[in-house]
Amino acid sequence: MNENKKNLENELGIDLTKTYQGTEVQAIIDIILEEADKSIDKAYKEGYKQATVELAPEVEYWKTMYETRKKNSYSDNIKFTLIGLGSGLVLGTYTGITIGLKIPVN
Repeated sequence: MNENKKNLENELGIDLTKTYQGTEVQAIIDIILEEADKSIDKAYKEGYKQATVELAPEVEYWKTMYETRKKNSYSDNIKFTLIGLGSGLVLGTYTGITIGLKIPVN
């Protein structure tokens, strides 16, 4: 454990016996925070890419489902409109003829 600590200290150039000024400590902290932000952003982007790849089939399924429903909805609307107009025409004609037959013609 101590061996690893000494290697790390030497690698980073930190002398634990020295007193560092606040500006030096702040500069080190700023560098650490900047590197942490970069690492977090990179991890987020990699996770987003991975999720996009994994969810691609599901996204395609729902997109296809939406397009099919949209197309079928339009077809169904036309179908029901024509059925409604046809029913109204038949019912109106029947009602007109029935009333016409009951009214005596002078």
